Amino acid sequence: MTSNQNKIPYRSEVIVIGSGFAGLTAAIECRMKGGQVIVLEKMKAIGGNSIISDGGIAAPNTPEQELLGIHDSAELMFEDMMKSAEGLSDPKITRTICEKASDTYQWSKDIVGINYMPRVDIFGGHQVPRCYTPDPFSGSTIILKMREKCEALGIKILCGVSVLSFIQDENKSVIGLNVDSNYSLDPDHKKELQQIYASKGVIVASGGYAADVAFRRQAHSDINDEIQTTNKRFTSAEVLQACMDINAQTANLDLIQWMPWTTNDEIGYGRGGLFGDYIVSSYGILIDSKTGQRFINEQANRKELAEKILHVKDVVGIADERSVLASGWDLKSALQKGIIKKHESISDLADMYTIPKDHLRETLDHYNQTIISKKDEQFNKHIEDWMSSLSAPFYSMRINPKTHYSLGGVVTNVDTQVLDHQGQILQGLYAVGEVTGLTHGANRLGSCSVTECLVMGRIAGKKVIEGVN
Repeated sequence: MTSNQNKIPYRSEVIVIGSGFAGLTAAIECRMKGGQVIVLEKMKAIGGNSIISDGGIAAPNTPEQELLGIHDSAELMFEDMMKSAEGLSDPKITRTICEKASDTYQWSKDIVGINYMPRVDIFGGHQVPRCYTPDPFSGSTIILKMREKCEALGIKILCGVSVLSFIQDENKSVIGLNVDSNYSLDPDHKKELQQIYASKGVIVASGGYAADVAFRRQAHSDINDEIQTTNKRFTSAEVLQACMDINAQTANLDLIQWMPWTTNDEIGYGRGGLFGDYIVSSYGILIDSKTGQRFINEQANRKELAEKILHVKDVVGIADERSVLASGWDLKSALQKGIIKKHESISDLADMYTIPKDHLRETLDHYNQTIISKKDEQFNKHIEDWMSSLSAPFYSMRINPKTHYSLGGVVTNVDTQVLDHQGQILQGLYAVGEVTGLTHGANRLGSCSVTECLVMGRIAGKKVIEGVN
């Protein structure tokens, strides 16, 4: 149940900070293990960035994969995540996520009640299709189901409560929080200061800082407030900073992931991100509008794609009508808003973006030969049997990466306990989700964030009640 600031209890066994995927998962698991738990959310509504995500989750060895003859394993997923991390993640945490992903995916269906679309997708950096999309297609589908579960379990979710700092005892164990129980985005709002205590522990699931310009500019002066983001504007680092204030160790704070498939023709991830991530990536091509040529494997990981797109600058994503129909996605809204364009010929497509027509025609001819031969000698894109050659009518969109995900954060062990700068456990403090810093390393693969949130959230909820062996 969601509550207002006037009903904040003085204490609880467990306090969870944040009401996104990680926080609600931790709260549900904690309560199911017999714990008393409350969730604090600084905004007036729950969900954070999770509620505006696509909600996709990655898992190997699933019945859906078996039905389609897809051969996958936890080890293969581990290889993909470790390659993407470029040596900047904790292999123990990554292995835990991969080994528990399948069971947790099933848990999301059986316990939380989430339904998924009858499809298995592949995104850049994954060797095989292993990504599942909630039905309806939105992170809100998961959040609303989690809220229903919280209500059924009697878990209180207190909105409009912002964490200011941690309370520690004489042994430096975290025992509670100083909060503003009347939080507002208005900097001049009247604060209502309160203290709330946790007898067993505090779980930090406050999310990232990809929209926190001041915090991210400490490491990236070039990522200023002119750079667009897929995040909600209140996505900020104050709880992470509070962790740092009590000597929590951090890692990879200089790493920000860009979402390569978005467009500046709309705010946030929007509907265009769906076209790029789900259609152009698998079925289409990316074109440098200055040359009319491809410049990268469209299924490269997000880091490689974003870096190359930002370097090229004038980039257009192209697919065709067969691709759109095969993908199963409805682009009507994006077409009506002019975010995605439809073209009846190569000439129309070239004119829209001032692309050299002859070069574009040559590029499409060459790519279609690649589809026929099933071998991309230019960029080594893996050509699947379900991919088809591109022909009119075409669909297109300008491609502009946006800040998307914070890869850095606090350092934890595999039991989600936060470590200090000496590598010792900060007793009573746990952290899960985007606020942590050693899960994905240099790059996060698509759909792996939700997997991480659910797997590690369940671990935190269990460990805080049962204790760590």
